[in-house]
Parts: sequence; C-alpha cells; structure tokens
Amino acid sequence: MANYYGYTSIGRDFVDTAATDQVLIRADLINHFNTRLGERLMNPEFGCIIWDYIFDPFTDEVRYAVIENLQNIVESDPRIVLRSLDVAEYEHGLQVELAIAYADGDYSEDMVVTFDSQSGKATA
Repeated sequence: MANYYGYTSIGRDFVDTAATDQVLIRADLINHFNTRLGERLMNPEFGCIIWDYIFDPFTDEVRYAVIENLQNIVESDPRIVLRSLDVAEYEHGLQVELAIAYADGDYSEDMVVTFDSQSGKATA
C-alpha cells in the first residue's frame, strides 16, 4: 500500500494525532460522513445528506437517496473501492454497513457506521 500520511483527532487524545494508511483513510471517510451537505465553506457539494433525513420516515425514496449519496462519497476517494453498501434504521438513527477495499493493496474491511440522531455524529 502507498504510504498516506496525515492527521486525525478521531479517537485520539491530541497527544499524537499523526495517522497513516488505513487509519487515515478511515478517519477521512468518517469526517466526510460527519459533514452535512453544504456545510463546507467554498464547497457546497461536499458532505453527507443523512443529517437532512435522520428524523424523517425511512421510506424507499429516502433510502435510495442516502445510498446514492454514500456511494458518491466513498467513490470520490481514490484510495478506496466500494464493494457493498447497505443502509438500515436503528434505534436512534441510521446504520450503514460498508465493505471497502483499499485501492493500493490487498487489504479490505467491513465497516459499520452509525449515524446517531441524539449525538449528531457518525461513528464507526
């Protein structure tokens, strides 16, 4: 795998925020999920629509819109390849199951990301 270097505060105590490879890619993906669509300055197309639908009834129309948005988010990162994606309701929001492969290596993983309406955060 190519070596990716960056910083993340996800799951860190701010003593050591350096991150590499899969840890960095995963943190970048979670950060994208936690950004509400239109929230990013100078880039209104960046972000996740789940936060606009989290309190709405989970109809087929909402489900397909969310799936399409999540697919676009994952596919916008050239470091990962989306293998599968499923969205379901859970007690306090939505739960997303992702199967991703890292593009520069033979490592893949399954992620479960919860979009919690009470905390307002996506966590994996």
